[in-house]
Amino acid sequence: MTTSTALRAAVDAAVRPPTTRVIVVIQQKGGSGKTTIAINTAACSGRSAVQSDDGVSSVVAAGTDVQGSLEKWCSAVREDALPFDYVVTRGRVGILSELVQDPSRRRFIVDTPGFMDVDPDAEWGEDPLGQSPVADALREVLELADLAIVPITPSKITWDEAEFTIERVLKPRSIPFLVVINMHDPGKDKGETQLNKVKAWVDERNYPRVSDPIRRYTIHEHAYENGAVVTEYKMSGTALNAREDFMRVALTMEQML
Repeated sequence: MTTSTALRAAVDAAVRPPTTRVIVVIQQKGGSGKTTIAINTAACSGRSAVQSDDGVSSVVAAGTDVQGSLEKWCSAVREDALPFDYVVTRGRVGILSELVQDPSRRRFIVDTPGFMDVDPDAEWGEDPLGQSPVADALREVLELADLAIVPITPSKITWDEAEFTIERVLKPRSIPFLVVINMHDPGKDKGETQLNKVKAWVDERNYPRVSDPIRRYTIHEHAYENGAVVTEYKMSGTALNAREDFMRVALTMEQML
């Protein structure tokens, strides 16, 4: 059985409960904060969800990156401080298709690799994903996806890649999407000039977006090494602001689902 045939068989076999939803965090450009958004949105969703008597969370963060970035972060967090369960596929096809059949799981928030394997010669209208295990793993996620979160930063370096992701990957598959402006530095952009530029760029294309950005705080930059998620930051004004940012993403996500 070829990889593509195995992928198709795995997805076809996935019969999910009616309340289960799969959310994929995806952007062609690396460095846009996909893992941070996946983990902290899962933390906010998991904190709001009701856990079963045996401690199983209805929210699962899933990592498809072969480098296991999500696993490394989550494994560093104290078990009692992690308000969601997590799984890492490392690019293996079939794992997610099986997991979504579990009726105790309501939300799968999936982090994708730091780069998107695309075929530079793909014509408009054709699937631009390449032929590799990374591309096949992403295809499986997209086949299962009910919603995509597309991070974009105030820096223009991520804008074209966000548009490519939406126009070439998501829209042809009829996957609803939500743009999230990430890494806005309120200290450097005091007049919100750059923030207003990226908001205007998103709105001109009629892309749905979270109303306000995820602000860039030093506390986020050290979360990985400190083994922390946004719901467990040490209490401060900055921590409350940071939690508010990701809670807004989680709430908007739920409204779209």
